[in-house]
Amino acid sequence: MMQYNNVKISSVEVKDGQYNDKKKKYVKYKEPKIIKKVVQEDDFYDLGELYNAVNFHVNNDPYRKFEVKFTAYKEW
Repeated sequence: MMQYNNVKISSVEVKDGQYNDKKKKYVKYKEPKIIKKVVQEDDFYDLGELYNAVNFHVNNDPYRKFEVKFTAYKEW
């Protein structure tokens, strides 16, 4: 059975600009701002649990992208 340890699920938001009220227009940044926020850190014992956790976060906030990092190994 595969185990997934040190699972880190992060939401990633990229902002490339914002609306400026004084200039009355959208102003782009020189470089996009990348905001990462860790939403869950856990260990999972099968792929179904990992899928359910990722699916839960994607369904709760469908407009953001999510990054998943983990280490996997086979347990005998």
